[in-house]
Amino acid sequence: MFNTSLWAINTSADVACSEQFPAASRTIKLGMSTALSGPIQYLGVSMSQGVQQRIAEANCDAFWRRQGIQFELIVLDDSYDPEAAAQNTRELIDRYKVIAIVGNVGTPTADKTWKIANEKQVVFYGAYTGANILRLSPPAAYVFNYRPSYDQEMDAIVADIVKQGISIKSIGLFLQNDSFGNAGLASLQKALAKVCNDCQENVLQMRYERNSLKTNAALQEFIRASVKPKVVILVGAVEPTAEFIRFAQRLSPATRFYSLSFTSATALTEKLATSDFNLTLSQVVPNPNGGSARVYDYGSIPNEVYHEGYLETELLLGAIRNIKNAVNSQTLRASLVQLESQLPGNAGDHQMMDKVWLTQLHNKNVMQKQGEAANVK
Repeated sequence: MFNTSLWAINTSADVACSEQFPAASRTIKLGMSTALSGPIQYLGVSMSQGVQQRIAEANCDAFWRRQGIQFELIVLDDSYDPEAAAQNTRELIDRYKVIAIVGNVGTPTADKTWKIANEKQVVFYGAYTGANILRLSPPAAYVFNYRPSYDQEMDAIVADIVKQGISIKSIGLFLQNDSFGNAGLASLQKALAKVCNDCQENVLQMRYERNSLKTNAALQEFIRASVKPKVVILVGAVEPTAEFIRFAQRLSPATRFYSLSFTSATALTEKLATSDFNLTLSQVVPNPNGGSARVYDYGSIPNEVYHEGYLETELLLGAIRNIKNAVNSQTLRASLVQLESQLPGNAGDHQMMDKVWLTQLHNKNVMQKQGEAANVK
């Protein structure tokens, strides 16, 4: 199913409704361009399924059914390719007439797609990235974020490193060689500048190419370092990140690793199943199983990416529910602005959540611990 270029979901068939209602007279369409194939398809599929599940539940909700409204999610595969994502976004808006683009996965794809949606005055909501390209000041009119920023995630990571008594001048950065990696670098430099005078200027950078497992150049930078980093912060996709950890840990067993939330905790734990590792990941949705429980099993639904998609769709549906007149992208934008202004935090920044958790992973033992950058909005 995921090898096709279009995954059009008839969500009404996904959940068996307990009540019978007349056929819907109006369909509200939401669009998503994401990775349903390629190296990060785990993220794209998980996000789309989380969004789909909440939409399917809405299609059984008496509030919507009595108004003759049903929702449809249309998903196009971009394989984490920015040009494909741009083409998909135009098609979703021009051909399918969606009122919002939801759940984009990735910074390079978001960098291409948010501008298209904003120019066409269509809501761009809940992208799976914390990059500042979506967090302008003032914010882009039609862009709304659910998750916290990478700046906030890096603040939590650096605070934890300092708390562990590790010198911040011994931090290295493994990063994807594109806008995602550069966003992580910029966020790290901002976080370090808050706790030192010049340590942010000479961070060891170890880069790899997007959509590849070509980590040799990054590992060579690690090997050539005269003093091995005591901490490596990871800004990458699952498989190259896991490969780097496996080799770097052998070369320097004392090195500790931290990662942004983009690198799924469950997927990364599975990829490292036979390895020794000591890894802390920032997370932007809470562990539903409690602070000391396993987060998720790899391949299971739900997982943390699914959970984020579900929660952000819950909020989006709340904004749609508050619309008194016609439901379109303009009225949805106005409703999201109003909803965001009522949430705790920085009103007017078009961001719904501000809280960051840190999750400790060590040989498949998972523990959520304190390490918050800000409060929940």
